[in-house]
Amino acid sequence: MKIGAMNNPRNNLIDEVKLFGDYKFDYLDITIEYPQATPDKIRANMKGLKDTLSTYDMGLVGHMPWFLHIIHPYESVRSAVIAECDRIFDMSAELGIEHVTIHPDPMRLKRSQKEVLARTKESLATLSDSARGHGLTLCLENFEEEYFSVEDLEDILSSTDGLKFTLDVGHAYMKARKVDSVLNMMSELKPYLNHVHMHDNHGFRDEHLPLGVGDIDFQKILAGLKAAKYDKTITLEIHAEDREYLQISQRKLKEMLNP
Repeated sequence: MKIGAMNNPRNNLIDEVKLFGDYKFDYLDITIEYPQATPDKIRANMKGLKDTLSTYDMGLVGHMPWFLHIIHPYESVRSAVIAECDRIFDMSAELGIEHVTIHPDPMRLKRSQKEVLARTKESLATLSDSARGHGLTLCLENFEEEYFSVEDLEDILSSTDGLKFTLDVGHAYMKARKVDSVLNMMSELKPYLNHVHMHDNHGFRDEHLPLGVGDIDFQKILAGLKAAKYDKTITLEIHAEDREYLQISQRKLKEMLNP
């Protein structure tokens, strides 16, 4: 499996690549996000970014901004969000990215689950087609289970051509506080599994802690991934100001993968 890390969008993107290159990560999971990694800023520094990635022989995967409201109730706003997504796909294709992860829309506005599901499927059908038109695979990331259950996610994935799944282990553990819940999601959505995010928490909120700091049993998670014959990409999505915690998590993950 390949291990990568996600840039902090507040930091200079090329400096992030150099840091992760020095840490010997296999790839950068580039979050294309305000303020330092918007499509316009990435394009303005495209040559420098490509040259730096080449220096470290690092690959790229993509991550959409978490705050894009793909099911916004105002059609004019939703259309603008869809158009922004297409700009991101276009820029991602220029960088040679093969798959991009998108979040569920966080703005439910007390709408019924039926309406949220229907609108999500409608938007993702458009976005998946657009991504494929740019040579990309779009991957839907899970949030906590009470937002979209495993059954909801399977419904979305099975009804949307070309859409794949990014398993976010920390999100799957939140609220459920059971590794078995994560393993069940992994098993049920195995046919769609294309990417994995790893970070730790205590089961109450989205903390994005280094591995081993929270309550998640990553040994069991990795055993489940191996049993599922998953051998693709794992991104360490650690939100620590002290970046050495990324190295610690990377070492722990490698030790668990190769005991």
